[in-house]
Amino acid sequence: MVNMLFSLYNFSESWAKDAVSKYINCNNKVLIIPFSFDKYISNDMDWQKEFNKNNGRHYKPIINPFLSYGVCKENIECINYFKDTKESAKDKIKNSDVIFFTGGLPDKTMCRLEEFDLIDDIENFNGTIMGSSAGAMIQIKDYHITPDEDYDIFSYNKGLNFIKDFDIEVHYKETEIQKNYINKVLNEKTDTVYALENTGGIIIDNNSITLLGDTHTFNR
Repeated sequence: MVNMLFSLYNFSESWAKDAVSKYINCNNKVLIIPFSFDKYISNDMDWQKEFNKNNGRHYKPIINPFLSYGVCKENIECINYFKDTKESAKDKIKNSDVIFFTGGLPDKTMCRLEEFDLIDDIENFNGTIMGSSAGAMIQIKDYHITPDEDYDIFSYNKGLNFIKDFDIEVHYKETEIQKNYINKVLNEKTDTVYALENTGGIIIDNNSITLLGDTHTFNR
């Protein structure tokens, strides 16, 4: 099992490319799970505007890094929250080598995964699991949300049962708010928080942790 955590969809840039290229190749089948959307997407027509393969606003930025690692467009699929069934979503997971979670709202992602009964399927997945921002946060078993433009209050939340030894702070800009809440998490929950700038990431390959780019380590 390999987990990769990033802040943005820029993991094909030079700071990440060598490390990530060991885990993604041209034969991979990649499954995008864009379950992190806000209420502005409320039906399939809205969803298509964002994630349609031909002209979806978010689709190209999400798939471009995979194309740069040689993955064919035909080998990249999405789970469509409004069209897929539990069964079709489970089949897509089963037929994938890489799962990628998009950025957005982590708590919404977890709710929708539960709604589709996908938690067990993902936690038992044998391939590579990747995510940016919210998609990175949910890979932490007990992750925190620092207040920002999407969230008014700090909270602890249940993620996927992958990473138990540390927590992360995404989009790290060394603000006082971020530093204060990192300290809170260190005092209350965990011994280590990794803070990922927008050019930072982490690869966890079994028990081996590789820090990429602009990633800072905070210890209790």
